Amino acid sequence: MTSRAALAGRAAGLLAAAALLCGGCSLLPRTAASSPAPASTSARPSAAASSWPAAAAPASLLPFSAARLQAAAGLAGRFTAAWDSWSWRQSPAAWLAVLRPMAAASLEPALAQAAGDRGVLAQRAADRETATATVTALAIRDLTPGSVTVTVTAAQVITGGSGTSRASAGWAVTLTPEGASWSVWDIEPAGAGNS
Repeated sequence: MTSRAALAGRAAGLLAAAALLCGGCSLLPRTAASSPAPASTSARPSAAASSWPAAAAPASLLPFSAARLQAAAGLAGRFTAAWDSWSWRQSPAAWLAVLRPMAAASLEPALAQAAGDRGVLAQRAADRETATATVTALAIRDLTPGSVTVTVTAAQVITGGSGTSRASAGWAVTLTPEGASWSVWDIEPAGAGNS
């Protein structure tokens, strides 16, 4: 089968195989994680068409090795932790300096916009707030030959003049291969996109 419809139908088999392969392994790195507002609204990276058996696909048919997928998940977790960790004393440039090495160049304008939101910065300064995020769960949500989307759940502790609060958020982080490594192409609330 070589038609687009047949290939699209087989994508479900790929996702099922990836879930089986990764479901038993721990993708959760031992690092912190967290986040601000949605970053990118640009179109998803294109994926080359491939075909996989609709039944359980062996690991050799996945577009990336298990080790490469774990590296992607690890980067998604580190990026999300940095995204959701901030301090009222931290300049936008300092926050961006942590994220930029992990991000694709196309994501930088959205990151700069999120970092410079004057209303958010003013509120954080007024309340003297600091946030620290920790990754609590990682799962591969979408996998194509051109990208992988990892759902990251992060617990955030915010301390400030009015005390301490806790929150949990889910993020969909899409990564694209960059040579032998990965770069973060997009981050959005898990319920809003990257599916």
